[in-house]
Amino acid sequence: MMYRIYRPVLTACACFLLTACIAPAKTGPSGTAKPETDAAGVLVPPPVEVMNPVIPGFTRGVNLGNGFDAPTLGEWGVVPVEEHFKYAAQAGLDHMRLPVRFSAHAMKEAPYTIDEAFFSKIDWALDMAEKYKLSILLDLHHYEEIMKDPQSHRERFLALWKQIAERYRDRPATVAFELMNEPCDQIVPDILNPLMKETFALVRQSNPTRLIFIDSFFWASTEWLDRVDTSFLDDHSVVTFHMYQPILFTHQNAPWMGPEYANGSIIFPGPPKTPVEIKGAAFETDWVAAWLHLYNTLPAAENPSGPKTVYDEFDRATAFVKKTGVRTYLGEFGAVDFADEESRYNFISLVRKESERRGIGWCYWDDGGSNRGMNVATGEWVDVIRRALFE
Repeated sequence: MMYRIYRPVLTACACFLLTACIAPAKTGPSGTAKPETDAAGVLVPPPVEVMNPVIPGFTRGVNLGNGFDAPTLGEWGVVPVEEHFKYAAQAGLDHMRLPVRFSAHAMKEAPYTIDEAFFSKIDWALDMAEKYKLSILLDLHHYEEIMKDPQSHRERFLALWKQIAERYRDRPATVAFELMNEPCDQIVPDILNPLMKETFALVRQSNPTRLIFIDSFFWASTEWLDRVDTSFLDDHSVVTFHMYQPILFTHQNAPWMGPEYANGSIIFPGPPKTPVEIKGAAFETDWVAAWLHLYNTLPAAENPSGPKTVYDEFDRATAFVKKTGVRTYLGEFGAVDFADEESRYNFISLVRKESERRGIGWCYWDDGGSNRGMNVATGEWVDVIRRALFE
């Protein structure tokens, strides 16, 4: 969701999330070896054992973001139309992820009934996916209140899913459910895991074999995959993660982020020819200043704005699969158009190819704005996104 919300929490916690980026690999007392490079000094991709079983129908996809997940339909500039589905199918994608803010269209008090007129719009989207032979991942998105006060919203959350599950119980297997997008803030693993277990069981009552996707904590971070409770999952389960690291590159100068993100033009891969000046909010924010120092000084193979960060993210995902036997899926990735075109191509292309190399299905975050891939007005894809995803 490109972190449109929760800016204060994101800023406070970003140091934790970026720890791996701020600690470059080097030979030392721990015996850690430097990253392997070729004769030209280019980082060699790590060897991988493809552990992730293919998820039929969810290999290559696109998000239909900023539409049904906006506070009101059209508020963020996207109104879903048939062309979204048509152009996704024509591009050779096999699925669409549909973020939906059900919490904004349901009663505040029991029985928490979801508005029928809004539900009918979601019916239409599922019909469009079926028409164009696309699988669709129905994602409960932007339930902001439950992130801040999980206990007060637990009953309502369960009631929403009971309605969703029962309404779509007879839909084909190409419709999948994602229980909660990017858990964060107060819904920590000790609260999240029991809630996911209860919600999973509730959905299974009406949908015994439907694919169910569960996000890791901290905005679906790979750092928290090892805290996901997989004990109650079955063969029709998937654990999903999102990929926006390095965040100072992917979210640079985004107006919905804090001032510490307005730190000049970060390239991918680093280092820059001219070092970024560390001043203002960047200087005053310890983790940002530390990251920028390494970005300015480390060679490409070790640079935090480079392939090593991407490989590290995927290493954690594949380690999770090997440990648990549960499939993973990359539900969001992208980089804002405030970054230069070549860097955006380098990052998005690398993430897409690395996901495919490891047997992990991917879904590009198209929000119709700073990350737009499809232009439904013209029927064309933004060129840099088209090249990064399909060439």
